[in-house]
Amino acid sequence: MTPAAAHVECADGPYEAWVYGTGKGYKHPGLDRASDALTCVFEASEPVEMSDIPSRWSTDTGEVLIPALWTARGFKSRFAPALFYQNEDAREGTTAARLQGFQACVGQTAISTLTSLAPGPRIFSHVNYPVREQTVFRDWADSAEPDPATDPESIVIVAIVDDGIPFCHRNFVDAAGQGTRIDYCWSQSATQAGHPMLFGREYDKATIDALYHQCAGDEGAIYRAAGLAGGGDPDVRNPLDQAFSHGAHVLDSLAGQTPGNGDSKQDRVHIIAVDLPAMASAETSGFGKDMFVLSAMHYIFDRAERIAAAHAKPGARVPLIVNLSYGHSSGPHDGNGVIEAAFDEMIAARRAHHPTAVILPSGNMFMQSIHAVMTEEHFAEADGVATLDWFLPPDDRTSSFLEIWFPDGLTPDDLRVELVPPAHGRLDAGDYGFPSADTVAHSPITKGAQPVGQLSTQHYRDGRWRHVIALAPTDVLSDQVPAPAGRWTVRVTKTMAGPVPGYTEDPDGQSVAGGLQLWVQRDEDFGGARTGARQSYFIDPRNALYADDGRLAETDSQSAMVRRFGTMSGMATGQHVLRVGGYDESTLRAARYSCAGALRTKGDDMLPAGAQVQLSAASERSFTQPGIVSAGTRSGTYIAQSGTSSAAPQVARALADAFLDTPDGEMKTVADYLEKLDLKTGTGDPKGPDRLGLFVLRDPRMSGADDERARIAQLVQARSEPHQAEV
Repeated sequence: MTPAAAHVECADGPYEAWVYGTGKGYKHPGLDRASDALTCVFEASEPVEMSDIPSRWSTDTGEVLIPALWTARGFKSRFAPALFYQNEDAREGTTAARLQGFQACVGQTAISTLTSLAPGPRIFSHVNYPVREQTVFRDWADSAEPDPATDPESIVIVAIVDDGIPFCHRNFVDAAGQGTRIDYCWSQSATQAGHPMLFGREYDKATIDALYHQCAGDEGAIYRAAGLAGGGDPDVRNPLDQAFSHGAHVLDSLAGQTPGNGDSKQDRVHIIAVDLPAMASAETSGFGKDMFVLSAMHYIFDRAERIAAAHAKPGARVPLIVNLSYGHSSGPHDGNGVIEAAFDEMIAARRAHHPTAVILPSGNMFMQSIHAVMTEEHFAEADGVATLDWFLPPDDRTSSFLEIWFPDGLTPDDLRVELVPPAHGRLDAGDYGFPSADTVAHSPITKGAQPVGQLSTQHYRDGRWRHVIALAPTDVLSDQVPAPAGRWTVRVTKTMAGPVPGYTEDPDGQSVAGGLQLWVQRDEDFGGARTGARQSYFIDPRNALYADDGRLAETDSQSAMVRRFGTMSGMATGQHVLRVGGYDESTLRAARYSCAGALRTKGDDMLPAGAQVQLSAASERSFTQPGIVSAGTRSGTYIAQSGTSSAAPQVARALADAFLDTPDGEMKTVADYLEKLDLKTGTGDPKGPDRLGLFVLRDPRMSGADDERARIAQLVQARSEPHQAEV
C-alpha cells in the first residue's frame, strides 16, 4: 500500500531563523568553525519503527546520515536524530539557501523513509548546530553485537551525558586495578579515525585499556592523541585541557571510587559515557544541542542492551540509570518540549522491560529573575495593558533570548505583545509588534539597516503559541551593530473579552499553567568557555529582593510578575524523568539557587502547579565550604563544584547502590523509584513549597555513612517548620 502524501517542513523556527539567518553575523563565541554538516531532529506526527529508518539516503542537494539508533523490541518513536551533509557544489549559497536544500533533501525521501508506517504524516526537521567536519565519518557502520555472557552476574548500568569526560581517570578503574569500568565512551567531538560512529569516536573498554598502557598512563597524552586536548585552536574549546571539567566532576560523583580500596561491589556497575561537543555546552540557551543529546540517549540505550547481553544473567531485568546534568530555562515547561517528549517515549519503552531512570537537575536560576507571569489581575489593575522591563546588561558578547508562552487555548490575537526599546536605543523607525498568528513568522529589528534583533511567532509543535525575542550581543568584536543595553519593555495589551485563564486542573488532576508565561533564556559562560556571556533578567518593582530580616528573599510576592517558583529547568518537566534539587548539608535548607516548580493559591493553601522537584541531594557543604568535592580531569586532582548538577549524580548513585543490594522489583512508575531509595529522609509532601522533595543523603568516601545518616536525622528532627512561600 502506498502511503498518503506527507507534508514536510524544514522548521524555520525562531532560533534557526536568528542563528542561520537574521543574526548569523553574531556568531556565538563558543561555536566551532563553520561546517557543512548540519544536524537536526526529525519529528513525525506518528511513531515510526526505528529499525525501518535507513542509515543514509542521498539526493541532488546532499546526503542525510542517521547515527546509531536504539531499535530493541521494535521501539517506535516520533523523533530521530540526523545529520545533513551538503554537496560541495551547493555550499556556496546563503545559509537560508542551505536550509532550503536541507528541506528539499528531506522532502524527496520522507515518504519512503520516515513515513513508511504513518499515513499522511507531517514531518518537522528541527535544525541544530553543525558538527566539525573532522569528526564526521560518512562511511560508518555500527559495531557487531557482543558475544553471549560467559560469567553472568547481577549488574547495574549507569550512564552520563556531559562535557569533558576523562575516560582514562583512575577513579573508574576496577577494584583489582586491572582495567577500566567504562564499557563505552562516545566522544562526540573527537576526530574520527574510521571507528563505528557517524561523528566523533567511540572508546570501548578494550580501547581505553590499550591506550592507557600504550601511553604509559599519561592521561594528557591519551587525550591529545584523541584530539580532545592540546589542539591549540582558539575557536575550539577542549575541556580536557583544563584541570577540571563539568563531566569529570559529575562522573566521579556518579560512579567514581577511591583507587585501591578493594571494593569489588562497584565492579558490577558498568559505565557508559557520552562526551558532548564543547559547543553544546558553551551555548547555554538550549538551542542547538537537541540532536547531540538525543543521539547520546539512543547510543546509551543501545549500548546498555549490549552490556546486558554480555554480562547479565539470562532474562534479568537490568537497571539503567542515566544522569544528564544539563538544563535550560526556556521551553513550554509542560513536558511538551522536543527533547522531553523524545525522552519520555524512550524511558517508557525500556521501563516496560527493565528498570530505567533518567535523572535531571532542577536548575540553578531560582534567584536570577528570569521567569515572570502576567495574570488577569495584572491586566485588570492596568486597564488592560501590562508592562514588564527586561534588562540587557552591557558587555554581553552573546545573543539574548526571551520566550513568551500563551496559555493553552489562547492565540497571539488574544494578547497583543509589543517590544519597546530603550529610549537611547536610536533604532530604525518601525513596528515592534509581533507577526500575527501564522505558523512561523519573523520580523527584524534594525539599526542603520543592520539587524540587531528579531521578533518571532510560532505555533509550537501544533500545541501552545509562543513569541520569541532574539536580541544581538550588546558588545561586539567586529563591524556588527550591537543591540542597545539597558531596559527593554514588554508591553502586553489584552484584546480578548473574557479573563486570562489562571492555573487550572486537567482531567488527570494536574495543574495546567495559566497566565502569560515569560522565560529569559539562560546565558552564562559555562566551564571557562570565555564566551563573554552575561545573563539578562526582568526588573519588577513589586518583586521584593530582600526579606524582613535583611536576607535575600527566597519567596514570591503575590502582586509581582517575577517569580522564583516556576523556574524549573525546561528540559526536566517530562512525565518520566526524576527531577533533583540541591540543599545545604549544614542547614538542610534549599541551596539559594536551586530551582523549583510553580505554585498556585487555593484559598489559604499553596499547591503545586505542574512539574515539581521530587528529590534533593547536597549541592553545598556549608556557607564556609561551598560546593561538593569531586574529581578533576586528571587522576589525583579534586575540586569543589556547586549547583544542582552536583546533586543529581548523587541521586543516580544512590539508585545504583539500591539496585545492587536489591536487584528485583517492578519499576514502572516514578513512585517506584522514590520508594527504591533507602538513603532518604522525609521532609513532608514531596511537592511542598520548601522545594526540596525527599532528601537523598550523600555517602562520603572519607567518613562513615552511618554517622552521616545520624547527623542528617538530628538536623531533620530539630528543623523548624518548612520555609513558606507566597504566590
